[in-house]
Amino acid sequence: MIRLPKIFIQVPGTSANLGPGFDLMGLALDLRNEFEFTFSKEITEPKTELKNGNQLPFTVKEDLVYQSYLSYFQKFLPGITAPPYHCKMSLSLPLKGGLGSSASAIVAGLSLAREVHKRMEPATVPTESTFTQYLAEFEGHPDNTLPAYLGGFVFAYSTFGEPLRYFRKKFPSSVAIFVLTPEFHVSTEESRKALPKTYATADVIFNLSRVGAWMHFLDKRKFGDLLISLEDKMHTPYRISQSSPLYPLADLFKGAGVGYCLSGSGPSLLVFLERKAVKTKQRELEEMVSQVMGTSKIAYSFKRVKPDGLGVRIQTK
Repeated sequence: MIRLPKIFIQVPGTSANLGPGFDLMGLALDLRNEFEFTFSKEITEPKTELKNGNQLPFTVKEDLVYQSYLSYFQKFLPGITAPPYHCKMSLSLPLKGGLGSSASAIVAGLSLAREVHKRMEPATVPTESTFTQYLAEFEGHPDNTLPAYLGGFVFAYSTFGEPLRYFRKKFPSSVAIFVLTPEFHVSTEESRKALPKTYATADVIFNLSRVGAWMHFLDKRKFGDLLISLEDKMHTPYRISQSSPLYPLADLFKGAGVGYCLSGSGPSLLVFLERKAVKTKQRELEEMVSQVMGTSKIAYSFKRVKPDGLGVRIQTK
């Protein structure tokens, strides 16, 4: 057996879609899941546990870290057994909150496998383009996995068998970001069922214009441009319908000139304020959230976060 060090991996959370960029755009956030992997000759079976001692909130079959780790060996090292590990996790991302928990697990598992591969002979690891292509294909949504891996704002696509294409930008520091996470779960699969099978041409053109507005905002960095950029007619109206407990909040945000978008399929929301207005508007914002969540009797967390510009972090000891 090859000798392997202890490997520490941190992966940031992500927010996909960002309004109009359905399955195309994502942003890494400074909320991280942390993974500590140990290898030794005494370890003969994989084991995963939480650092805080709580019971794992998923089964072995649902362990995306391990499944993606194994898939790397099947793809790039066929016939070679993946060394078993013990993993201790600290999870800061809600499992079904729309903040990239699944993407963080996939990035951790594939990054771990590549670190192990580097220490094997011969160490013919896949190129960066091959690795990112597989990373995008594994989950099927590069708007989540690419920001988690690279950090920053990422526009990424890989459709109809095309090679992955993407570009990365720094999110403007002139905008403050908050995350609202209500304590109810939304299945991505069920959320996608709420979407129509076809869209009106006018709605498609509307969203294309808002994706273009995103590029303008990233260039000029004006908050007013961001408010336009976040508008969406392809998924938000169907996922925050009038029956949603988030609907009154979305209405209040619009009236107050506060930017917002669903994070992925939800239920978390990203909320945006101009940074220079935080001192005067944050309390008003918190009161809006408290009012609506209180009326619906929904527990929640609401906190300010920063964009993550580094992506996955890997350390060995």
